[in-house]
Amino acid sequence: MIAAEQGGILFPVDKLGVSTRCQLGAVINGYTTTGLIGPVQTPVTPQLYEYLLDRPPLIAALTERLGLGAYQFTAREPNQFWVNDVEGTQGLLSLVYQDSVHRIYHIDGYHEGQVFPMVRAKAVVFMNILPVTTTDGLPAVQTSLVAYTRLDATLLAGLVRILRPLIGEAVTRKLSRGFEVTNQLGTAIAQDRDRVVQQASLVPWLSMAELQTLVGWLYTVPQRAASPPPEGTSIAPAPMPVQASP
Repeated sequence: MIAAEQGGILFPVDKLGVSTRCQLGAVINGYTTTGLIGPVQTPVTPQLYEYLLDRPPLIAALTERLGLGAYQFTAREPNQFWVNDVEGTQGLLSLVYQDSVHRIYHIDGYHEGQVFPMVRAKAVVFMNILPVTTTDGLPAVQTSLVAYTRLDATLLAGLVRILRPLIGEAVTRKLSRGFEVTNQLGTAIAQDRDRVVQQASLVPWLSMAELQTLVGWLYTVPQRAASPPPEGTSIAPAPMPVQASP
């Protein structure tokens, strides 16, 4: 059984298949650490935010080109990505449910550090996304994350429980780093979308059609100082993102 209420937010867990509920329940009902991050406000339109979330490799490419950090996403199966934070943590990120305001992820990975050679863990992340308006009247999204982590090493898991007041938040933030880069990218877009457009045009694997769609979404984000599209850039109206079936 998985509780529908997570962090004070209701999630449609009844729409998950039995095997998925079992997979998530093994982590949630036996977690080592848990934590809540947010709500965090990102100054982009909900449509662009959703578009980016559906394309983790694009987030990683733009984040690196903008100098916001190194983070790697490699597509595997549909809605599955191998994640590498280049700081010792890697794992398989699977999107198991999504609708217009909810996303649920399962993560199976490991961390290699100086204290312990390798620690394997599984995690579940509940993500809530709400459209909001900033204090200056601009569109934005507000996200909240509820994360559960279960360490596979019994001894280490016991130590983490003892030291939870000290390291619980650190574990949660390490886990949610892949989501934080999306918020950082959103802030960069709101501050200087022309620079983001320029860097996007330099992503080697992005096709012209994909670039035009991205640029179309980028220019739905209001800027504090209006800026026209770069000269010579063709911006086609972007189609609405297609929701994956639960």
